Amino acid sequence: MSFERLLEKIGDDARAEGRAIVDAAKEEAARLRGEGEEEARLNAASIRASFRERGERERTKIMSEALAESRAAFLSAQDNLFEEAFMEAMRDFASLPEERYVAWLKRVILENTTGGDEEILAAPYDRLLLAGGLLKEINGALKKTGRAGKMTLAEGEADFERGVILRSGNFINNLSLETLMREMRARHEEGVLRLLFGDVDVRGAAK
Repeated sequence: MSFERLLEKIGDDARAEGRAIVDAAKEEAARLRGEGEEEARLNAASIRASFRERGERERTKIMSEALAESRAAFLSAQDNLFEEAFMEAMRDFASLPEERYVAWLKRVILENTTGGDEEILAAPYDRLLLAGGLLKEINGALKKTGRAGKMTLAEGEADFERGVILRSGNFINNLSLETLMREMRARHEEGVLRLLFGDVDVRGAAK
């Protein structure tokens, strides 16, 4: 092989080796770039998932707070309207015509007396009714049913607007209009709420 040919072969080999090195470097660079892109993709996905999770937690928190505030506002409005309805019923009952109120008072006393010999502490209005002849009617009705019929009016007046208190020894039965209405309110609260608000469950949340 001539010297010139030898130099040419060495050059060809060097160029081939150089190309091989460059190609290998390109492959390595491509591999590293691919790994970097995959890592970046995974990192981006992880970051997105983290933000989604944080966003969902924040959304859930905001919704829970809003729901709690909404429910509290609903319950507050429910209580206010229910109290207004209760007070309106009290006013309506207190303004009944005297004949109807007398009939109610007589029935309440007859249904709640035990021996028929209790002392009656009455509100001012009711005391006038009892002293005006109603007490005599009540005692007469008690005697017809075999009871003592010896109820008497206590000295003084009760400190409520309407109704009476029956007293016998240590036994006291509060039959004031407000007490009776509140007992009725407790028994029929759900029914009244349904009339005021429609279909409402016992927890106060609208269905």
